[in-house]
Amino acid sequence: MPTSTRGLNVSVTDLVPPWRTRGRPVVFHHGIGTSMDIWADWLPVIAPHHACVRFDVRGFGASPVPPEDAAWSMDGLVDDLFDVAEAAGPGPVHLVGESMGGTVVLAAALRRPERVATVTVSNASFTGGGIGQLGGWRDLFATGGVAGWSARMNEWRFAPGALDPARAAWFGAEQERTKPHVALGLGDLLAGTDLTDALPSLARPLLVLSPDSSPFVPVRLAAELRERAPDAELRVFPGVRHGLPFSHAGECARTLLDFLQRREP
Repeated sequence: MPTSTRGLNVSVTDLVPPWRTRGRPVVFHHGIGTSMDIWADWLPVIAPHHACVRFDVRGFGASPVPPEDAAWSMDGLVDDLFDVAEAAGPGPVHLVGESMGGTVVLAAALRRPERVATVTVSNASFTGGGIGQLGGWRDLFATGGVAGWSARMNEWRFAPGALDPARAAWFGAEQERTKPHVALGLGDLLAGTDLTDALPSLARPLLVLSPDSSPFVPVRLAAELRERAPDAELRVFPGVRHGLPFSHAGECARTLLDFLQRREP
């Protein structure tokens, strides 16, 4: 069921049958260079148990593209997320974010814990100081354009053979739709974000999904996130790069469902 919130493109999938115990809704937040459809292969696992709310982050997919002089802020991204969560109705929701989206859902849970049931982050950092490769994006766009940037991003996201040809083609085409000023603005925002001091106050259960071979977010940051948060679980996926939630969607979704069923009465 598509809808629109603050001008953003939002989709709500509710397949929970009436005889099944209905869990709280799950709100998904994608990262830079993709769209809500990165979560498509999670839906067959999650949607029979929880209503699923996905949206195209501002600047991606079918959501509006901000002007080149737009001022990006973490508060603005969090505001967008909670406005989208209204599509799930009142009450706490489960937040799931990948890459930049993981940082945003952490910030959201720290700001409004009463609106959050659990938090799940995949291939995401809590501090921009530890994120690799962001500093080279301007040169990649300047020398190779969006196609050159996307080709290098694919190398960083997926090990050889991680995707079948059709899924690799879809992801490449989606990523090449990225507007350079959007990627650079959000990259700069991430690089300047640091939630370290606030993490001990995270008042909700946290699941951390981490590839062990991401050139952006090293697994040591995932381990540090687990240690700093009061109630956190960590699962590491060996031999996987930064595109974990797409290349290993089914396995990630099953891990999330297990977490939700254990953590939600």
